[in-house]
Amino acid sequence: MENETLFYICGGVLAVSAIVATAIGLKSEKFPGRALPLVVVWFAVFVVGATTFAVRYSAEEKEEREAELVQVNQEIEADEGEGGGVEEAGADEAGAEEGSEEEEPVGEVEGSEGGGGGEAGGAETTLQLSADPTALAYDKADLTAKPGKVAIDFDNPAPLEHNVVIEGDGKELAGFEPIIEGEEELTAELEAGTYTFFCSVPGHREAGMEGTLTVK
Repeated sequence: MENETLFYICGGVLAVSAIVATAIGLKSEKFPGRALPLVVVWFAVFVVGATTFAVRYSAEEKEEREAELVQVNQEIEADEGEGGGVEEAGADEAGAEEGSEEEEPVGEVEGSEGGGGGEAGGAETTLQLSADPTALAYDKADLTAKPGKVAIDFDNPAPLEHNVVIEGDGKELAGFEPIIEGEEELTAELEAGTYTFFCSVPGHREAGMEGTLTVK
């Protein structure tokens, strides 16, 4: 028999035994008398039994729930992987169109942060960017900033790790290590031009976590 069934049986026997013992005790002043040890043993057996089967039943429930969560997570990851190809194709087409229309050259970035080489005295631009909490995507596909110091305040509310990396002319110019459920700031000195920002976690960029940063 299953632990759940045995738990309910022990609990039912205890409840019925308590009612019977109470009824007999009200009618007979001598109860339980010599039968006291037997009554104590009777109740002890079913109390221990009910407790034991309750613990086992609880453990089984926990294992089943954990297995269900694992299955759900696997299904979500599989769905994201299937949809990644479509998102990647759309991102590539958009990038090709923007590249054909863009006439300004990509700015060269120097320095430890990938900064430097920007226009002198350029104003600082602070941009907001977040990761989608349920999908492999940013909340924005296009960002615009002025030449000079550019700061991206990144928020990742998801339980998956994400980050932001700025790329220009095929080179990574600035970035930070992936974070989970946290915030991070990325700064770089950028000249006028078109850059790409993306998540460097394997498979995330391919699934669509990238966008265009236009500095003008």
